Amino acid sequence: MQDFIVLIPSRMESTRLPGKPLKKIGNKTLIQRVYEQASKSDAERVLVATDSEKIISHCSENNIDTVLTRSDHRTGSDRLAEAVEILNLEDSQVIVNVQGDEPFIDPTDINNLYHLTVNKNSNMATLYSTLNSRDVQNQNVVKLWIQDDGRVIDFSRKINNKEHINQAKMHLGIYAYRVSFLKQFVKWSQSVQEVERQLEQMRAMDNQEAIYAKKSIRAFHIGIDTKEDLQAARKFLSEYNKPIVDYF
Repeated sequence: MQDFIVLIPSRMESTRLPGKPLKKIGNKTLIQRVYEQASKSDAERVLVATDSEKIISHCSENNIDTVLTRSDHRTGSDRLAEAVEILNLEDSQVIVNVQGDEPFIDPTDINNLYHLTVNKNSNMATLYSTLNSRDVQNQNVVKLWIQDDGRVIDFSRKINNKEHINQAKMHLGIYAYRVSFLKQFVKWSQSVQEVERQLEQMRAMDNQEAIYAKKSIRAFHIGIDTKEDLQAARKFLSEYNKPIVDYF
């Protein structure tokens, strides 16, 4: 079975939290924590893909592998596509896209996502968790619906009826791709539903590509998008003075 690679897209120009990758959580930066968690997976290599010389310099100082990409990419997928070209990866290679704002991601989830891609012979796969009642109407939380075999039926920020509420899951922004598919994906034009919903994955759905999803093994997830998220992560770390893998 072919090994997989983890790529972590990272940029400094976050709208809601500028300089986010280099913000400290405890004694380490956000990007350090994401990289270290991903490195505990079975991935053959873990690299940070960035257009920032500051991030490159910081990663170099902390023995983190990087790939320098252009600064004009519209989406994270475009950045990943350039990275796989720079790395000269084979079309059959599976890459796992771990977001650079997930400091507590579980390495087992990364492994499971890779195995889901292989077992389903899929070009694209993702993760989900239980949807909390407080997030049902929160349009910053993306929802998904799946068939019994794990194939995704739909993604949306909104829930329109009670039946959809009962079946909705919380989407987690981590993906596995085959390199050949990623190259094709970035060549497609933005689809109508992608633009309307502000969800890039709808481009794949609108082009009839099957996406499979697996439930995360963790019930607790902290993504860092705002100052409040950063404060919550720092508080979480200070309250549990033990290795991250033992937090959950």
